[in-house]
Amino acid sequence: MATRGRKPSPIELKLVRGNPGKRPLNGQARVLRQDEATAADRPTMLLEEAVSYWDYALAHAPRTLIKKLDVYLLAGWANAAARYEHNIRLAAKSDVIPVRGMKLADVPMAHRPIMHNPYSAVARAYLKDMMVLAAELGFTPAARSRIGALEAAGEDDNVWSRLGSA
Repeated sequence: MATRGRKPSPIELKLVRGNPGKRPLNGQARVLRQDEATAADRPTMLLEEAVSYWDYALAHAPRTLIKKLDVYLLAGWANAAARYEHNIRLAAKSDVIPVRGMKLADVPMAHRPIMHNPYSAVARAYLKDMMVLAAELGFTPAARSRIGALEAAGEDDNVWSRLGSA
């Protein structure tokens, strides 16, 4: 079930704007450090061309964010990313293509009606899947602030502890 109302703004954006809502910020939130997903947890459903997206997501996601329970969501995101890239490259060759068919056999190619490249629609569908899964996995700034995922920081370089002492 979706969260009601607007998606929350990232904490960083609230700080830049001066926290207009004056609600307490979830700056000290941490995600539990157990049962992290690793490259070894790669499911068999992961496409061969999606392995690089899997590795990229694990390397660049906030540490401790992806759990072993999330490997199928991450695999779905990686598969969608690979398929999106493949289809967007095919769609980039031509945005529109001439219509083909038996009824148009006598019409020269320059005079045939055109249609949108079907690879464009397929690429948009994969992009939509990627966006939904990215929000669920905490890959967007708003999703990270909603789930309270921050990079683990030592006490010395913790921005939130410095704000309280200023």
